[in-house]
Amino acid sequence: MITVFRQTLCCLLLLWLPVSWAAESGWLRSPDNDHASVRLRADTSPEGETRLLLDVKLENGWKTYWRSPGEGGVAPAVAWKENMPAVDWFWPTPSRFDVAGMTTQGYHHRVTFPMTVRGPSPAMLSGVLTLSTCSNVCLLTDYPFTLKPSAHDPAFAHDYAQAMGQIPLSRGLTQTLSVGARPGALVVEATRAGGWSSPALFLDAVDNADFGKPQLRVEGEKLLATVPVSDGWGEGAPDLRGQTVTLVLANDGVAQESTLAIGSTTAKMADSAELPLWQVMLMALAGGLILNLMPCVLPVLGMKLGSILLVEEKSRQRIRRQFLASVAGIIASFMALAMLMTVLRLTHQALGWGIQFQSPWFIGFMVLVMLIFSASLFGLFEFRLPSAMTTRLATHGGNGMAGHFWQGAFATLLATPCSAPFLGTAVAVALTASFPVLWGLFLALGVGMSLPWLFVALRPGLALRLPRPGRWMNGLRRVLGVMMLGSAIWLATLLLPHLGYATSSPAKERVVWQPLSEQAIQDALAQHKRVFIDVTAEWCITCKVNKYNVLQREEIQDALQQPDVVALRGDWTLPADDITDFLKKRGQVAVPFNQIYGPGLPQGQSLPTLLTRDAVLQTLRDAKGVTP
Repeated sequence: MITVFRQTLCCLLLLWLPVSWAAESGWLRSPDNDHASVRLRADTSPEGETRLLLDVKLENGWKTYWRSPGEGGVAPAVAWKENMPAVDWFWPTPSRFDVAGMTTQGYHHRVTFPMTVRGPSPAMLSGVLTLSTCSNVCLLTDYPFTLKPSAHDPAFAHDYAQAMGQIPLSRGLTQTLSVGARPGALVVEATRAGGWSSPALFLDAVDNADFGKPQLRVEGEKLLATVPVSDGWGEGAPDLRGQTVTLVLANDGVAQESTLAIGSTTAKMADSAELPLWQVMLMALAGGLILNLMPCVLPVLGMKLGSILLVEEKSRQRIRRQFLASVAGIIASFMALAMLMTVLRLTHQALGWGIQFQSPWFIGFMVLVMLIFSASLFGLFEFRLPSAMTTRLATHGGNGMAGHFWQGAFATLLATPCSAPFLGTAVAVALTASFPVLWGLFLALGVGMSLPWLFVALRPGLALRLPRPGRWMNGLRRVLGVMMLGSAIWLATLLLPHLGYATSSPAKERVVWQPLSEQAIQDALAQHKRVFIDVTAEWCITCKVNKYNVLQREEIQDALQQPDVVALRGDWTLPADDITDFLKKRGQVAVPFNQIYGPGLPQGQSLPTLLTRDAVLQTLRDAKGVTP
């Protein structure tokens, strides 16, 4: 009797279970990977459509990948058997992971992928799931499975609806959305009526192109994202105009997936480094002009004006030719810099504005030349030596124009570490733009720096109004000599790091700076801390201005010493590949560079080239986010 009862109960269970439960594979684990568990379930909807759910559970610290993993990883995939029809795989909104300078897109903890089968499916679903999971190491694991879809099941339908709720919508998040391309980057612009609180951007792969980590900036209702682009080998960037790209834009748990044609960047899509070309040209002209006022260039211009006093028979034509020769030296030097940058870009070498000051030989040569000029101005000797090089560097080289040409070239060499904020934007654009734009902007820089020299050449009457030679000339020569000697001393201090001497920190510096690295940023963010980044160099004049005028102010020092703030500093005084790579990943080619991360700014926000107290403190407050 008991045996008959058991057999009857088993038959009832066999008849009831397929009707009420969706078929499933059970949780599958691999002996080669105990960090992940997977499960597949399937049923048939009332409309006759076969639906599947792939559940993935990962241990803490492990992740798997989105359909476009990014700079590393492999997307999950299923190799189906038995002439399986096409399967539509739906992908929930991913997260971004940044490790060791690489950015990837994927999932952690637990994720469910819903799928549907197009058309009639086999009675049994069989295949092999290949799953890539990564932590400090990466594992590629196969999970064979077989399951039979059940009839429609309300519990499965509920889970399926929940999983589909995690899939990005096709509309509803943005009012406007556009994508444009410029050399080396994609620019995404989106507007949202409610503004943006925690935006995130994820991009599908495009043939022959790799995308880096997007840099996001919010301006009220507008979101601007700049995405670095390189080819499949990490080298030159392909031209993406005319192609299509699929992207997912997310904000506060709401996501939208869109497929857009890539156009050209427009003025309204430009960020601080992507201004309209005419504005960048004006900045280049203004930056070049301002360079004449920098402490490392002003002595050369003053010496040039002072040399007019040494001409006994002042002639308009002669003065015009002398200053035009110096203008030619300035323009030729900027064209030589453009050629150098072109060669570096074509050979995929590191780029940086002022990197020649990382060479001790260059600095030593410039110190020697400055000392020679200074000694001449103090009257210690005259430039009447037979050496051709000395003659070219002379401040009064007889009737020849070579000396005046090399004065202009010399001023240009001294100008590069004195980049004013106006100059930084133009240089950044020039070193990432097309080659015609690069040459055009360097020409504008040269013209801007030449303006005072050119003005005297066009109006030599101004020079002729200088007072007649007299004793006062000796005083002027000494002033110019002191200025030149000061520049030489400053250049000499740049040799100290190359000689193994550590530069002492000023007494006001109370912040404990830690070495800059991508890992340090991620570790701080994982601890819900804010990060202040300062990339600087001893030869950078603007860096010094930022340090003494802003970073060493009492309130800034107090803010950077808060328990939840990590201060990271990168020193680019000497060549450093890690610092160069750090800057290039953020579209930067020069220092200073400052950036702030935090719970409220997980993607980071760059600060203006010339820092202000209010900008630093406000961005630090924004990075703190909202405390739950």
